Amino acid sequence: MECVALTGISRQVIRELVTNGIRTVEIRSPHNFLALLHLSPGDVIFLTETSGPDIVTGTGGMLTRIREIQVVTHKMVQAGADFYEEREAQAARVQLQMVGHGRVRSVKSFKLGSPTVLDVDEVCYYDAG
Repeated sequence: MECVALTGISRQVIRELVTNGIRTVEIRSPHNFLALLHLSPGDVIFLTETSGPDIVTGTGGMLTRIREIQVVTHKMVQAGADFYEEREAQAARVQLQMVGHGRVRSVKSFKLGSPTVLDVDEVCYYDAG
């Protein structure tokens, strides 16, 4: 399955997603933020703790479905006796629902300013009992 990847996601976030099935994540990193701008609710994406340049065939991660995306603006004000500085930063909040485990078959696209696109196989785990 071909899907966009969110890379460099913390191990804790992935663990909480596996445990709870749903997790909202705030994305601030530019490469992941730009990737989310190309996606819509219902799309399946691949999450991995591996950084983008280090993704190779066999890299593991989670397949998740986007439930909701929201772009937010954070305003930061810093003031002193003789200065006033105001900055804005944008972030994306995305609510994800776990679909399953995945493993990278191949990297389709990895270009600066574009989403990382991967060919991913769903990995099934069976419990003999």
